[in-house]
This record gives sequence, C-alpha cells and structure tokens, in this order.
Amino acid sequence: MNGADGAWYNESMPYNELNELRDLAHSFLLEVDRPVDTQLIARHLFGPQRHEMPEAQVVVRSLMESDPRFLRTHCRRWSARWAPHLQQDLARAAFAVVDLETTGSVIGVDEIMEIGLVRLEKGRIHQRFTTRLRTSRDIPPWVSRLTGLSDRDLAGAPTLEETGAQISELLAGAIFVAHDIRFDMPFLRWELTQRDHAFPCETGLCTLQLSRGLWPDLPSHSLGELAASLGLDHHNPHRAGDDALAAAGVLLQALEAARGLGRRTLGELMELDLAAAPGARQSAES
Repeated sequence: MNGADGAWYNESMPYNELNELRDLAHSFLLEVDRPVDTQLIARHLFGPQRHEMPEAQVVVRSLMESDPRFLRTHCRRWSARWAPHLQQDLARAAFAVVDLETTGSVIGVDEIMEIGLVRLEKGRIHQRFTTRLRTSRDIPPWVSRLTGLSDRDLAGAPTLEETGAQISELLAGAIFVAHDIRFDMPFLRWELTQRDHAFPCETGLCTLQLSRGLWPDLPSHSLGELAASLGLDHHNPHRAGDDALAAAGVLLQALEAARGLGRRTLGELMELDLAAAPGARQSAES
C-alpha cells in the first residue's frame, strides 16, 4: 500500500494497514528537510484526489498523535522525531527572533506596519533590525491606541517590497522565533512571498510555548509580564523592535534552562515535556 495506490482509511481497516500508513508517513518525514503540514502528508498517503478532504487530515492527525515517532512542532507542523533537520545543535544554531506590528490579524487583508528582528548566533545578539513599513491599509483606531503608531508615522517609511530582500537575508539559515509563532510566522511568510521575496525559515520556536512549559508558576506569560518576571528590560511594549529584543532575552533564558535539563538539539527541545520539567525556572535564573 502506498500514496500512489490511493490507499484510504476507514473504521474497519485492519491494524496492520494502519501501521503501514504510519510507516509510510514516517519514511516520508525522514526524507524531507523540514516540518510539513497535515495536508501534504495526507496527499502522500491518500493521493491528490483526497488530500484536501477534511476527513483525510483528521485521519492523519489521529494516526500521528498516537505514534511516538512523530513530533508536532511549535509551528503546528509534523516532523519525524529523529529527522536530520531536528538534530541541529542549539549552541551553534542561529535564531531570527521576530515581532510584527500589523494593521489587524487577518492574513491577506491586513499588512505589516512595523517589524523588529534580532538575529542570535552562538548565544549572542549578532544583528538587530527594526523598521516601520508604509502600508496601503489605514491603521484602525484600536491598533493606534495599542501601538502608538498612526498613519502619519508610516507616511515616509519604506514598503515591504523595498525592505523584503534585507529581511529575507536576515532570516536565512536561522530558526524562526516569535512570541506566539502561530501568528508571526505565517503572517510574515505570506507577506514576503506575495511580494516575491523568499521566506527561508523552515522551522521555528515559540517563546510563549516554551515559557508556559518551563516556568508554569509565573502569573502571566504575556511578553511584558514574562520579561518583568525574568528581569529583562522591555521599555516599549507593542513596538516591534522592543518586543523582538524582549523575546530574544526570553529565548536565551529558555535555552539555558533546556541545557540544564540535558537538551542539546532542536528536536530534544521540541520533544521535551516542558510542563513536567523540574527545576527549569531555577536553571534559567541561575
């Protein structure tokens, strides 16, 4: 049985056929060099005629969630637990910590009006980049109240078309990091690729998810409260440059906590049962 055969799942499928589907998915994920979404795995298992069917993706999630060989990454994609791309040494990896201020939350409708990016290499800040971006969409009043930015502030700013190549270069070869990666990573990917700029990051880490697991006793894991709890400077919340710098500080402390727990690779960090990590906060603050 394989994807080309159009194999399909049903409730009466024998146990050995279910295992064969899992084996096919595992082999596929070992061969790719990045985490992939549920739909792509469904296409591989069930063929192009069925992969977009909602039940196909439900089946894929069910098969993989019950098998310890698979790992759901912070960016909500799937990887084989021992895939080569997850064996990156955290001490040597580069990280691009990103924060976006946008005109709203709808991808394809709203736009990025400010981006902050901190690139970390060998545990140190290697480069910082911040810019406002001129948009074609007016800033809603509630966004102006939150960020302090108005349409007038963006009038002389460059566009994402003009700065996209520089942003892509800063992202290249790095693990993407954000405080709630489920928003920032797909939003920036969409905005860059729609303007014919590369989005080179294949996987990512979420400082929100890491902090909830490593320091569950903190009263809040919002970036501002988290920065205060960890002793980090965070002078201008809801401004991209300062938020990216604060998230970079959270990441450095999280990586130190992970090292204290014997986690050395990206895969080991992602597979860590962070909620049960004993002494993580003490390791990060020591």
